[in-house]
Amino acid sequence: MKLYCNVQSRSNTILPLLKELDIEDQVELIELEYGTTMRSAEYLALNPLGKVPCLVDGDAVISETPAIFAYLADKFTEKGFAPALNDPKRGEYYKWLFFGHGPVTEFMNIKALNIPPETLAKQRGSISFGDEEAMMNFLRQGLSNAKPYLLGEQITVADLYIAYWLTFGISFKIIPYDEAFKPFLKTIQQRNAVKDVTWIQSI
Repeated sequence: MKLYCNVQSRSNTILPLLKELDIEDQVELIELEYGTTMRSAEYLALNPLGKVPCLVDGDAVISETPAIFAYLADKFTEKGFAPALNDPKRGEYYKWLFFGHGPVTEFMNIKALNIPPETLAKQRGSISFGDEEAMMNFLRQGLSNAKPYLLGEQITVADLYIAYWLTFGISFKIIPYDEAFKPFLKTIQQRNAVKDVTWIQSI
């Protein structure tokens, strides 16, 4: 497999995942540069958006971060990072994985743009997270009920995805480090795959 990446991109969330799955030796990292190799004809043939990360596994090309998380979890089912397709927990797993990519990511982007609250209020119906209070309450409830992970005792890539993005949000002071988040995030920080990952340990 090949992972096209850049250290200043969302690729940073894929690298600890490779370590969690113990497949670092199966993935060739190809570093691309913004504005040059990331816009080359060769790379645009793989990902017309000209963005990273992008995973290539034989004829399969996966270019969205949560899609890469889900793909690798299903490819290496023996690692136990995703419920089986017929497991009732599969729905909850999808909910958290794509909640992290949809509402949480959109919320962080909008907050970073400093859009006035009154403007957001007018657009509430078309914003994936609804409003800040609703999203924060959803996160508080979900993470407070983690035992110690979102689906119970077994970690999934949804835990990793939510934890990584919350860490980014907290680090950049976009999301407050709520008391309800701390036990869950501390549990993730203690995992061997991220003990040496500065941006995860920094909060």
